[in-house]
Amino acid sequence: MNRPFLSVTLAGAMALGGGTAVHAQADGRTAPEEPGADPALVPATLSDALSCKSHVAALAFGYALFLEGKTPKWMSRITDKDKNVGGMIGLYGYRLQKPVTLFEETVDRIYFMKDWVVTLWPRARAEAFIREQKLARAPIRMTQQYYRFLDPESGPMLGVFEPTGGAIASLLARSLGAEAEAPPPSDVLFVGCNYAPVTQREFLEAAGHADAMADRAARNVGEMMKPGDQHPD
Repeated sequence: MNRPFLSVTLAGAMALGGGTAVHAQADGRTAPEEPGADPALVPATLSDALSCKSHVAALAFGYALFLEGKTPKWMSRITDKDKNVGGMIGLYGYRLQKPVTLFEETVDRIYFMKDWVVTLWPRARAEAFIREQKLARAPIRMTQQYYRFLDPESGPMLGVFEPTGGAIASLLARSLGAEAEAPPPSDVLFVGCNYAPVTQREFLEAAGHADAMADRAARNVGEMMKPGDQHPD
């Protein structure tokens, strides 16, 4: 089975897609979205995608940005290097000339990564969000991730997670025999929604194996990087 939630620690780029479109109702339940015309690529629609209210909106932006190459005029691709997200694979960021909202909080930049639609907040602000939204800590050691499923059987999942470039770099360095301490906690955290079509049980099962999978992958890389036996001609 594909493990889409491991995008936080392990995976690369992939278009948003798959699963049943759902939206979060005011009481926290989920319900199928009504079929109809494609949603307009406007700030209100992106706010819905970011706030776990519309899978259809997330799909619309993913299709326009990554398949059609059409970027709304009020969005511009982030191309300058950001030390906070360095080393992360498959992360695409955009600055917003027209701000959107995440549960009524103003957001001026947005990121897409696999099934995630997120923004990047200072740690203190993100930790307050974790408490307000009653998110639980996922069983992953190498990086912090928090979650709450709006529907345990179908999602989507409201989530918060650390940028993982430093943790992966440290893991790979140790696999090659270098002295590398675990990176300090990040000053920023990603906050937003994951629309991957998995259940809460499947997510927790995958998260429980994430550290072992990362360790195994690092060991494999270390083995491949070791010089081979030299044979005379």
